[in-house]
Amino acid sequence: MDELKQIDHRLLGELLKDSIRSDRELAKILGVSQPTVTRRRANIEKTLTDGYTVIPKLNELGFEIVAFTFIKHQLKLAKAQDRDEAYRRVKEWMMKQPNIILAIEGQGMGWDGILISFHKNYSDFTEFIKEHNNVFSDLLLDAQSFISSTSPKTTRKPFHLKYLAPIV
Repeated sequence: MDELKQIDHRLLGELLKDSIRSDRELAKILGVSQPTVTRRRANIEKTLTDGYTVIPKLNELGFEIVAFTFIKHQLKLAKAQDRDEAYRRVKEWMMKQPNIILAIEGQGMGWDGILISFHKNYSDFTEFIKEHNNVFSDLLLDAQSFISSTSPKTTRKPFHLKYLAPIV
């Protein structure tokens, strides 16, 4: 991102804050012409974004639980071909689960990955975890979840990408 011009950083920050504003509105805020915003926005959309979306109030939509599930697997020790096939299988299953918003490899605290998912209620969550653990029983060494209510009463800072705007 260092090759981007200052205007690109500022425009990306504004898009993170509110992506539904018109190019004309953004031009006024940024102090540049509307055609400049349109051209720069097209470049940003092509190179730096995966799309636009709305961030719903999940609790209002009936999702009572957010789950952070930490995964420990045995794939580090597998042969490359077996590991690649297992990762393909995992990715295919994860992509079919609409309640999973992120599944990512990592390291730390003895875990190999994490997935973040939303659930209507505790029963929905337990069924999801049972299915996950059953589907991947041959790969998993351990899976532990941290769950929380999506209630505004338990939220200290709601999820939103607008918080990144000052640092892009």
